[in-house]
Amino acid sequence: MTTTAHTNLFDKYGGVPTVRRLVKEFYERVFAKPTLRRYFEGVDRTRLVEHQAELIAYAMGKPSASFNPQRLSVSHHGRGITLSAYEDVINILRQVLLDAYVEGLDIAEILNRMDMQRHRVVRDAPPVSNVYDPEHIDPLTGLGSRAALDAALAVECAQFRDSAQPLSLALMRPAPAGAPLPSDPHTEQMLERHLAGTLARTVREADLLCRFGDGVFSIVLRGTGDTLARQAAERIRTVVSKDIFVSHAAGLRIDLAVGLASMGGAVDSAAGLVAAAEEALQRATSGGVHKIVAA
Repeated sequence: MTTTAHTNLFDKYGGVPTVRRLVKEFYERVFAKPTLRRYFEGVDRTRLVEHQAELIAYAMGKPSASFNPQRLSVSHHGRGITLSAYEDVINILRQVLLDAYVEGLDIAEILNRMDMQRHRVVRDAPPVSNVYDPEHIDPLTGLGSRAALDAALAVECAQFRDSAQPLSLALMRPAPAGAPLPSDPHTEQMLERHLAGTLARTVREADLLCRFGDGVFSIVLRGTGDTLARQAAERIRTVVSKDIFVSHAAGLRIDLAVGLASMGGAVDSAAGLVAAAEEALQRATSGGVHKIVAA
């Protein structure tokens, strides 16, 4: 879809019919999780869907949207919604948007607008400012871009030199767990978008997830040394291996090859950290055996 013909995302993606489809799929996934479903017990589902449709239309920039975000506090603060539950809901919406072929830059913009309302949903949560920066967004997945990774590492590595706070970087690439990975460009991109959603709901909130390049994702593991970085990689790899990518042909299970590097010793700069992680990822994919390798 082109952006020049539309002044807002609501119109760009088809207006009311599209929002209704997104909300229907969103709530099917929310209500499939008992930990989230419990927050909506006793709530009329028709009203709930209408309310969410208004919110998403608002986040998509619907002209003259009647939605008043101030009402969110009244309807949500008394339900005891936790920040963790809110993050789960945001990541469900992320996956719905990814599966609906919404462009990455637009996903990031919608989720940013939604996240700016978190203090109205989660009691005592601090307000979140507008952090949408297209130059730091990956256009395919809506995650951080390589530019976002480089900017973050410059800051984190400087802090490491000042305080020796542990810092690690994980680079990961999807690998076959049985059947070969898809080779046609469209399905390869959909696999990356699917994996982006899985990783986003798996990484810790304190960490930074980016798309490093074609087929490769990066995670900046803040406050994490060698041992904890491997544990984090093993946990993420386990979650990914249980997920199923439904391609045009059949359901496909995915493995991960992971390269890890940590600041310290010979690795004393952002460039050195990236180079060490890249070398470890190369070894993790050598010989047809996919594994976790630390530099």
